[in-house]
Amino acid sequence: MYTEPRDLDRAALADVLERRWSIPLRSIDYMPVGFGSHHWAADAVDGSRWFVSVDDLEAAHHTGRSPNDVFAALDRAFRTAAALRDDAGMEFVLAPIRSDDGTVLHRLGTRYAVRVDPFVEGAAAPTGEFTSPDERRQMGTLLGCLHAASGRVPAGLPGREDFVLPARAALGDALGRLDEPWDHGPFAEPARALLRAHADAIRDRLAAYDRVSAAVGDQPTPWVVTHGEPHNANVLRDPDGTVQLVDWDTVLIGPRERDLWMTLDAGLAGWDEYRDVVGDVSLDEQALALYRERWALAEICGYAAAFRRPHEDTEEMRESWEDLGEYLP
Repeated sequence: MYTEPRDLDRAALADVLERRWSIPLRSIDYMPVGFGSHHWAADAVDGSRWFVSVDDLEAAHHTGRSPNDVFAALDRAFRTAAALRDDAGMEFVLAPIRSDDGTVLHRLGTRYAVRVDPFVEGAAAPTGEFTSPDERRQMGTLLGCLHAASGRVPAGLPGREDFVLPARAALGDALGRLDEPWDHGPFAEPARALLRAHADAIRDRLAAYDRVSAAVGDQPTPWVVTHGEPHNANVLRDPDGTVQLVDWDTVLIGPRERDLWMTLDAGLAGWDEYRDVVGDVSLDEQALALYRERWALAEICGYAAAFRRPHEDTEEMRESWEDLGEYLP
C-alpha cells in the first residue's frame, strides 16, 4: 500500500513490537510497497532490522467477513507458513517470526493485525509477470518442493479451498444498485457507469465460474498445500541468487493448479521441473482456466467493494480504477 493509514499510531505499533516480540525500536519508517498490507522498516536498538506488516481487517476486499473472521483466517495462513519453514524445512518460505508467546499475528485495536518478518536484502519484480522461461523453470522446482511438503504440515492447520470469491456479495450489491447514484468518492460514479456497461457479461461470467468450480471440486485428484499467489512480485531474489517466496496470507490446501496457472506459460515452461520433484502427475487444463478467471473475478469483486465505500483520490484508488477496466470484457 502506498499510503500510511491515518488512524494507526506509530507509537502504538512500536509498543506492540516491544511487548509482543521484545523488539525495542530505534526507528520505524513507512514503506510504500505492495498492495493489500501496510509495511514498515523497523530498526531495533540492538542493530537488527525487521519488516513489519499490518493487515487491515476491514479492508474492502474482506467485505462479507467480520474482522474476527478475517483475523482467524490470516492467523491460520501465517501459522501454516511458519510450519512450512520451521517443521517442513522449506528455507524459501519467508514467513513471520513467532512472538514471545509463540504466535505469529497480534491484534492492534479492533481493525489491524501485526506480523513481523526478518528484513531481507533483495529485490522483487515490479509486476507479477515472469520475464523468462528460466524464471518459470526455477518456480516449477520451488512449487514442486512446496506441494511435495504437504504431508509435513500439521493436519488441520491450513484452510481448504472453497472457491468462494471474496467480496462477491459486495459485487452483487453493486450490480443491484446501478440505477441509483453512487456518492462514496471520486471514483464511485465512473465505476457505476463501467459496471453498468458490463453487468450482463459479469453475471454470465459468475454463473460459468460456479459451474466450473463445482466440476473442479469434484475431481478425485489429491489436493496439496498451495501458496495461492506465487507470481513474480512475490518472489524475493537476493544478490547471491537465493530465492524466497513472500506473502503467505493466501496459503490453502487446494488443487495444484491454484499455483501453477501463475507459473506455467503457454509452452508449459516449468512443468518438467515441477514433475521432477513431485513425480508423474497430470495437469488439469480446466482447473488452470478456472483459476485465471477466478483471479479476474476476485479483482472485480474487490474493486466494486472499494468504490462502494467512502474513498479519496489516492494512488491506490487510481491504480484500482485502472485495474478494474483491465479485468472487464
